[in-house]
Amino acid sequence: MNRSLFPTRSNKVWNLAEASANSTVRTFAPCCDSNSKAGMESVWREIELRPGLRVSSFESTPSSDFSFSYQKKNSYLDFGFFLEGAIVNNLYETTTGAHRLENFAGYGGLGFFRELSGMVESAAQVKARIIHLHISPELLYELLVEDIHAVHDDLKNLLENKSDQDFFLHHTMDPIVHAAANELFYALSGGQCSRMYLEGKALELIGLQVMKLESYSGVHNTILTPREVEQIRDVQEHLKENFDVPPSMAELSKAHMMSISKIQSGFQELFGMSVFGFLKEYKLRKARMFFEDGDMNVSEVAWALGYTNLSHFSAAYKKRYGVLPKQFLNSVRERRTAVSACGCF
Repeated sequence: MNRSLFPTRSNKVWNLAEASANSTVRTFAPCCDSNSKAGMESVWREIELRPGLRVSSFESTPSSDFSFSYQKKNSYLDFGFFLEGAIVNNLYETTTGAHRLENFAGYGGLGFFRELSGMVESAAQVKARIIHLHISPELLYELLVEDIHAVHDDLKNLLENKSDQDFFLHHTMDPIVHAAANELFYALSGGQCSRMYLEGKALELIGLQVMKLESYSGVHNTILTPREVEQIRDVQEHLKENFDVPPSMAELSKAHMMSISKIQSGFQELFGMSVFGFLKEYKLRKARMFFEDGDMNVSEVAWALGYTNLSHFSAAYKKRYGVLPKQFLNSVRERRTAVSACGCF
């Protein structure tokens, strides 16, 4: 392998028992036997991208109910992105009290804890994919110094040393953030990308998330009430659950008891895009996930997303990702063949 490429994955892929000994950011203690099949089915990847910046990912499809405890081993800020599945993360021994976080695909979080212990619970047969970015406050301040005025107050106070309080922000991910997190996950797990590429994607994702968190924090200074924010998020979930046959604006208005204009302005305020823009972005992100995770061809993916015109789908995909879906699918299949041939899994 070319020396500029990411080091051989066999040196960086661990089950939880191995990760506990090798990880710089976490210590793991599976609640079940560490040598059990459930423990061995979980995969942890981790790498330092530059001093003060690390990326880690967790992937698991346990054959039985599975839980494990963990402790934090660093003083980094932690950006978390939940990409697939469902798990419960119980945080305890924190200065902000105990937290029970029910995570589903599309959820994310940003936390800073000087001391942290927790326990993760995962149900049998439920695949989970999570990626984390761990960055020192000093490095993030250096990167954000020109834009420090635009970040979330809790983060800003920490970076400017105006507060020594731990904090945690739990939120739903903007579709653009979710797409970028997926791209970084697959780049890390694929093992064929340069360290420069991984670092660039990590910084892109941090930049996107920092700005999105500020837009969420500013909601209460807008025309939206807390109740309206909740309603807009319900509309978003409605669209995500019915992306292949989306409801009309009139149907959304009736179902959620909001005017069409309020829904439109609410989406623009919360997500920085129109309802149509959100739905289009979400469908294209789903298309990429279908190509990465499944065995469907381009036509099957287009139909699954509700596209009745294949050329329209291809044009939209190329505009979003810069490549035709057929070309992207071919690259995915070539990568799978190469990974299988080298015996990386």
